[in-house]
Amino acid sequence: MEYVNKPPGVSRESIRELEEAFGVSLPSEFYDWWQKSNGADIFFGFKELQFFSIIEILGEDIYELKKYMPNSIPVCMDGNGNICVAKIEQERISGYYIANCGDLGWDEAKFVAKSLVELINDQVSPESRLNT
Repeated sequence: MEYVNKPPGVSRESIRELEEAFGVSLPSEFYDWWQKSNGADIFFGFKELQFFSIIEILGEDIYELKKYMPNSIPVCMDGNGNICVAKIEQERISGYYIANCGDLGWDEAKFVAKSLVELINDQVSPESRLNT
């Protein structure tokens, strides 16, 4: 993994604001990632992930996700017009999904991983997941 862009991380308080706004208890890996870098772009050679900053997630309804994919938190883009989201069920993140920004919805989304670490380390690109 190579950082293309690595802005400074955020405080635990900023991440708690995200928890309150979305009514979710975030796992420690979420805290670990955003405290290291708030809005990092990472490259693996076969995939790129462009993570949203906490301010971006809190500040706007990215791609109208609240309408098309309720109970989700936007996590990152893949550089190919696809968005990765965390699905919220029973006040917890139940998994990470990929959807094409031009065809948003849970019916069209594909499951990628159970955890943020699995999403980041996935050996299949998000674009490939959508096309299978």
